[in-house]
Amino acid sequence: MRDKTLRRCTNFFIALLMCLVFASCRQKEEPSLRREEVAQEKPELRAAYEAVLPQTNLPEGWKLAGKVNLYPGKKLYDSIDGAADRFFQYDFREQYVVMYSLSNPDQKIQVEVYDVGTPDDAFGIFSCHDNIMSQHTKIGLTAVISPINLDFCQGRYFLRLQAFGFGDGEAEKPLRSLAETIAANIKPTSELPQLVRRLPSGYVEGTVLCFHTYPTLTERRYIAEENVLNLAKDTNAVLAAYTAEEKKDGEITLKLEKDVMYLIEYPDKAQAQAARTAYIMHLQKVVNDSRAEGTPPAEMLQLIGLPQEPMEIYQLYKGEGEQRRLISTMRVFRNYIFGVWDVTTEARTKILVNGLSANLK
Repeated sequence: MRDKTLRRCTNFFIALLMCLVFASCRQKEEPSLRREEVAQEKPELRAAYEAVLPQTNLPEGWKLAGKVNLYPGKKLYDSIDGAADRFFQYDFREQYVVMYSLSNPDQKIQVEVYDVGTPDDAFGIFSCHDNIMSQHTKIGLTAVISPINLDFCQGRYFLRLQAFGFGDGEAEKPLRSLAETIAANIKPTSELPQLVRRLPSGYVEGTVLCFHTYPTLTERRYIAEENVLNLAKDTNAVLAAYTAEEKKDGEITLKLEKDVMYLIEYPDKAQAQAARTAYIMHLQKVVNDSRAEGTPPAEMLQLIGLPQEPMEIYQLYKGEGEQRRLISTMRVFRNYIFGVWDVTTEARTKILVNGLSANLK
C-alpha cells in the first residue's frame, strides 16, 4: 500500500514537472478553433460576452480579430477536449473564446472565458490550475503568469490568456495589459471564498485548492481509491499547505506541500457524521493493513477525547516509543470535518487546528 502511495506521489510530481515544461515550451502557433456557435450572431449572447470582453477602450494597438465563439455545456469538449472534465466538477455554464491582435497581425492573444456561475467556483477552477511552483501576480482577484500564458479569476469567471507570435520575453507586458483591461470590465469584483478566509493565515501561496468532489481532490492529493470523505457537488472544501519542503530531482528543484490543512463543509450535521464514519473506517484500514504487512513500526489511530463538546478529535500516529510521530489529524465539529495531513511537527499541527477551530465558532 505504501508503494502505491509512493508511486502516486512520484507520478504527481512528474506530471507537475511536465506541465511546467510544457507551459514554457509550447509552440507559439495560433490554434485552429472549431466554431460550434458564433456568439455575435445572437443578440442575447452578444450582451453576455460584451459584459466580460471589452470591445472598445482596449490597450493601444489592440483590436478584436474575428468572432467570439461560444461553447455551452458539454460543447466544451469540442473546445478543450480532455481538459473539460475538470470544469464539470464545478458549476460550469459556458466558454467564450476570442482572439485579440496587435497592429502586427502575427502577434495575437487568445482569451478563453469560463462562466462557472459563482465567484467561489471561479476561484475553485483557478485553484485547480494553480500550484506551488507558479509565479503569482495581482490581476483581478488573483492571477498566475508564465512566459506566454496568464490565468486569472474575477467575479464568476475564470480566464486564460495565451500569446502567439511573440519572441522570447516579449509576451509578458501585452498579456498583463490585456488581462488588466478585461479584469476592469468585469463587475462586480469578488473576494476569496468564505472557507479560504476561515483558514489560519500563513499558508503557502499557490497551495490553496477549493473543491467539491473527490476527483478534484485526487488530482492534487491521493487519499484512497474510494471516496472515503463522501465528497459531492453539495459539499464545499478547501485545503492549503503551511510548509514547503524542497526536493532535488537531478538538476531540478521541486517544492513539496507539507502541513496540509483541509476543511470540509457538509450540507448538514448528519452528512458530516456519515463522512466521519466512512473516513474513520478508512483510517482503521490503514492501521490494519500496516500491521498485516508486518511493517514496523505499526501505525495507530487514537481518539484523544471530546474536550469541547461536540467536537471529536482523532489523530493517526506512526511508530512506537521514541519513534512515535503524528502523521494526520481529524476533527469533527457540527457540519465540518477538518484537520492536517503530512504533519511536520505535532506542535505546529496543534497551532493550526486550534486556530481553525476558533475561526469556526
